[in-house]
Amino acid sequence: MKTLVSIVVATVGLGLAYGQGTSSFDAQVADFRLLVDKKVQADVGISKQELAKLNVYADQNRDRIRAYQEEVRRQGKDPRKIADNDPTLIRYFIELQQQVLTHLTPKQLQRLRELTLQSVGLRGLLDSNVAKRIGITEVQLKKARAIFEKGATANQKLTANTYSKVIAPFKSQRPKTQAEADALNAKIRSLYEAEIAKKNPEIKKLADQTKRDLESVVTSKQLAAYKALGGKPFVPR
Repeated sequence: MKTLVSIVVATVGLGLAYGQGTSSFDAQVADFRLLVDKKVQADVGISKQELAKLNVYADQNRDRIRAYQEEVRRQGKDPRKIADNDPTLIRYFIELQQQVLTHLTPKQLQRLRELTLQSVGLRGLLDSNVAKRIGITEVQLKKARAIFEKGATANQKLTANTYSKVIAPFKSQRPKTQAEADALNAKIRSLYEAEIAKKNPEIKKLADQTKRDLESVVTSKQLAAYKALGGKPFVPR
């Protein structure tokens, strides 16, 4: 049986904003996709019986996505090219999110919210619900989002340039079999990982600068309030 991990493939790129239709602060912020991690399940307190129910929701979601992909295929389109922000996929995502979050107890939901904020670091400050909770103004929020976007764009440019450099020598190659294609992809992936590893100092420098710039936008009181929302540190067990 597939598990909750099946939902991740179809929802890459979707953020916390899709929690805005739910009622409580915890439900608005918590990212249920973290529950694919067994260590998170243990920390949140998900029992085997509860996990089995959550997996039923995930299986149903997977089946709906497959049916939608098949419908797209019958229309003569390539289902692999369905955009992450496709309205149908977003609707399926929101419905699954609501199923999972409403299944959790208030205590479990609170802990999932805490772990969500820990997992995203200072990026959580950009969420409207979080900003409102700790008293961040619209002016501050606008500045913070601009800072994060600048850092993300720089990082994306760096990784894209690295990939372009790696793949350039292989663009003219045309694998004749699937085995050859798989071997070529594995080689390119290995070379890319090696090259991106060399860029780690530069990537870290960008991340550190973005962190400093974000911290400069908020007050020490707001920063402390945000840290408190993350709860006790996550310790895998």
